[in-house]
Amino acid sequence: MSETTRHLRRDDVKYREAIIKQALHEFHKRGIRGVTMSQISEELHISKRTLYEIYASKEDLIVECLQTKHLENCRNMEAIIEQSNNVMEALLQIFQQRLNETNHINSQFLEELQEYHAAKKYFAQIHAKQRVEAVEYLRSGVAEGVFEPTVDFEIFYDMLHMMVENIFTLGLLSTHTVTQTFTATLITYIRGCATNKGRQIIDNWLRK
Repeated sequence: MSETTRHLRRDDVKYREAIIKQALHEFHKRGIRGVTMSQISEELHISKRTLYEIYASKEDLIVECLQTKHLENCRNMEAIIEQSNNVMEALLQIFQQRLNETNHINSQFLEELQEYHAAKKYFAQIHAKQRVEAVEYLRSGVAEGVFEPTVDFEIFYDMLHMMVENIFTLGLLSTHTVTQTFTATLITYIRGCATNKGRQIIDNWLRK
């Protein structure tokens, strides 16, 4: 076993965390198709049988990787919101964090996720769960003076979600950089819903 798993029992949470960490590293680096369960077990110096005893399939492992990453993202978003002066600043910082992270991920990983039914189902569940809270938070941007009061924030949130999905399903990341893609889609749309104050914050962010 590797140093990360040598002294851990299979039922130990840290054992699963070690597997998830290694699997995410490999998926992000090579894409999903480019990584086999055998390769993951070899990197961790555990048997493939042991790996399959914990995760019945590669798709099960992928879903748990997504769950782990989602919890990490939620913690990061909460920290950003707490430290931001307004909704627009928080939204842009969240996108900036995603851009920085995605720049180090093989675009094939993001595109190949669309081929896994369980992964798509998980993303749909997350979207439904987060939608109410996200819409309520975005609405507070009107009182802060960064969003126009005429914006329908339920449609606004759904459109942002749809654009992110289309970026991956259309394979835009294979022909354009992450920054180019997000700036031409998400940021342009957000800017169209912003007040003069909101657009100024966006312009300052883009200049950085």
